[in-house]
Amino acid sequence: MAERRFTFVVAEDEERMREYLARKVSELDPGFECVGAAADGEETIELVESHLPHLLLTDIRMPLLGGLELVERIRSTNPDLRIVIVSGYSEFEYARRAIELGVDEYILKPVDLAHLRGTLERVRIKLEASAAQVETEYGLAVRPGDTELARDVALYLQENYHHPYSLERLAARFRCKPAYLLRLYSRATGSTPTRDLIRLRIEKAKRLLVGHADLEVKQVAAAVGYEDALYFSRLFKRETGLNPSAFRDSQG
Repeated sequence: MAERRFTFVVAEDEERMREYLARKVSELDPGFECVGAAADGEETIELVESHLPHLLLTDIRMPLLGGLELVERIRSTNPDLRIVIVSGYSEFEYARRAIELGVDEYILKPVDLAHLRGTLERVRIKLEASAAQVETEYGLAVRPGDTELARDVALYLQENYHHPYSLERLAARFRCKPAYLLRLYSRATGSTPTRDLIRLRIEKAKRLLVGHADLEVKQVAAAVGYEDALYFSRLFKRETGLNPSAFRDSQG
């Protein structure tokens, strides 16, 4: 039987450490593939909800949203995610709170590679056991009603893309738990609500940038649902390869 492959996201505000962790995890266990690296807490949530990774490695001190608050929010939408904290802070209170939030391990910087390798082995064991259980309980087939609800969610996103968004708010709108909505939508569409919303917003932004040269980038960002213009620009470049201004110039 082929070895299972798992995905992970790195959340670390220091660029070199972020790149180091993304590279080293895959080197230590080629069965782990990095699907995203975030520089702040809000971007981390977006990546986790978009890619549904199996593992998150995160620092404690993060811009916009601290590591422990980040873990707490993610736990409400993705309770099965394995989480490893990699931090330069060894205070007992951090470690105690991390344990309460169900963090798998707490690794101190500078990272000891033997410790990281052992951590990945333990996480893999948990993930393989969890994957087998999910396949047994849920199977891989789309269930009756999944497609209809997923279609309703997609329509809601199309009509409300410019409004503030969170997975928790979306789940409340459809009267179900966030984790359930994620699993159902993913099973029916092969995507996630967050991922589809990003694609939708970026496409709307492209049209505004090209069709309304008088609009500033921050106005375009606000029009498609992003209050933070810098975050919008970073996201736009990640999705298109160009920042908004360069994209507008390229279409002229």
